[in-house]
Amino acid sequence: MKKFLWLFIGVLMLTGCPSKKVEVKEAPVEEIKEKTIVDYINIEGSHSGYIFKDGRKLFIARKENAAQLYLESSCGKDVKQLTFQEDAVEGYVVSPEEKQILYIISKGGNEQYDFHVYNLEKGNSEGLLVDDAVRFESPRWLNENELMFTSNEANGKDFYIYHLDIPSKKKTLLVEKPGYNHITDAISKDEFLFYTFLGNNKTAPYHFKNGKPKKIKGAQKERNFVPLAFFEDGILMETNEESDVEYLEIWKDGVKKPLFKDIWGVESVVVDKISRKHAAFCTNEDGYSSCSYYSDGKVEQIPLKKSVVFLTRIDGERIIYNMMNPDRISSPAAFHFSRKESVSFGYTFDNGVDISGFAAPELKKVKGADGVEIPYFLYTPKNGTPPYNTIVYFHGGPEGQFRPYFIATYQYYLKKGFAIVAPNVRGSSGYGQVFMDMDNYKLRMNSVSDGKTVTDELVRLGISKPEKFIAMGGSYGGFMVVASMAKFSDDYHCGINSVGVVDFVNFLENTAGYRRHLREVEYGPLTDREFLMSISPTNMVDTIKGELFVFHGANDPRVPVSDAYILMEKMKKAGKKYQHHIFEDEGHGFKKRENRVIYNSKSAEFIEKCGE
Repeated sequence: MKKFLWLFIGVLMLTGCPSKKVEVKEAPVEEIKEKTIVDYINIEGSHSGYIFKDGRKLFIARKENAAQLYLESSCGKDVKQLTFQEDAVEGYVVSPEEKQILYIISKGGNEQYDFHVYNLEKGNSEGLLVDDAVRFESPRWLNENELMFTSNEANGKDFYIYHLDIPSKKKTLLVEKPGYNHITDAISKDEFLFYTFLGNNKTAPYHFKNGKPKKIKGAQKERNFVPLAFFEDGILMETNEESDVEYLEIWKDGVKKPLFKDIWGVESVVVDKISRKHAAFCTNEDGYSSCSYYSDGKVEQIPLKKSVVFLTRIDGERIIYNMMNPDRISSPAAFHFSRKESVSFGYTFDNGVDISGFAAPELKKVKGADGVEIPYFLYTPKNGTPPYNTIVYFHGGPEGQFRPYFIATYQYYLKKGFAIVAPNVRGSSGYGQVFMDMDNYKLRMNSVSDGKTVTDELVRLGISKPEKFIAMGGSYGGFMVVASMAKFSDDYHCGINSVGVVDFVNFLENTAGYRRHLREVEYGPLTDREFLMSISPTNMVDTIKGELFVFHGANDPRVPVSDAYILMEKMKKAGKKYQHHIFEDEGHGFKKRENRVIYNSKSAEFIEKCGE
């Protein structure tokens, strides 16, 4: 589901006086001393950029405890904080006339998203749709007084589609369709596009018109179909219907006109909603991005440095994006296609750490016993001598993908002499549908074996010390941590499990109702309890030899905190060593700075002791 998480941002033409470069905050000069993990985690960037018609720029940054909205003047001389919420701003969308900003937050990480509106003329915020029992999603402005959205307020499980008259706050139900529905484009409350999640990168596309939704003609197979926007004279569709990876077509009345297709899958597509004739998109090429611009039937490459790129908005020839590199703090940028100019803005803070020497990973691959090729990213210390104690980082998902982002904490561990490997085991996204489906249901433990394939290869190459691996991961990555420590107990000296899925029966019984069906498609149905118990790390603890550190958020709606308690109880009964920390004001991950300090400080102390 990670692939479908939305971010509501936009950009219009850059006008007014010249913009400065990114606002860079430098730490005061102090006596030189060794940097701690806290110094590294307080390196901050910004994201989700928007440029107003008058040249002002909007972005999200975590300057204090939680990420908030900031507005930069057109000349870049002044930056004003707009929101002062206790919890992080997780996304936003600017109204058509740029008078209002709808932004999204959730209390204590519970992911029950609320809508708030900041009025740019009045300079104040107020709650628009706020309900602790409801999750609001997919906000789409129609005009300054009308909004469309989805919510699970009817039964907690299904996301129906609603229209909201903002002045009266009157809600009107438009689509009462069971399932997890997501709006992608709206011309009016009488005509819009949406899709329904079916699970495992499979969706069904719909066109709402004449008072009812109708499945878009041509979507016959059970594959991925995302109707991105009304485009040119049809609908721009992202699909993998006739390929192992996503590509783009323009659909009209069942006729499919190719727009772009490659051996690499399309991702991060943005459409100019004014002209509906321009678009930009990227392909995921072994974890790196290659981006292109489409106009008048032509596709041309956007000349950006090799990196990971997330596109956020396009207006004509101007494209807003975030570029992420291992040695560059991320901030928004605007690229003008015909002028081939890029202007950065936003906020970066190096906290006095020299990032110029930050190490980039090497992309490597190894074949498993069954011939399946497993890609992995390997970081090694610049001044070290192998073999190293090695941290094995397992990503979440399982449909996630590790990519070479800017990760400051990795650089801390590299300076301490650790190597880091991040495998993209089978089930990861970015390598096609076949690879993504290789861990489904009864194939679950094959992904754990992939981790073993990678660690064995590192020992064979002389990069890693045998029996000195340190497992680390969150969510599904937490499952990989504990399962790997149990199945390959001689390899792992210790591990850190953050918000991990470790008891599949308890997980499926207690995860949020709207997630249960989608997760059963991936892991197996609750009716097959015997199998779910067989792959649950809580039933494997007897073979674990290394010490485990368990972190979790008490408000986690995805993986219930009870998973952590079950695991710890079984570890205790089996006489296994473990530590734990439960964050009472967090959910599925740790977003507040004060909590990130605790999590990373305890993790660093644990890892460094483990590596002795």
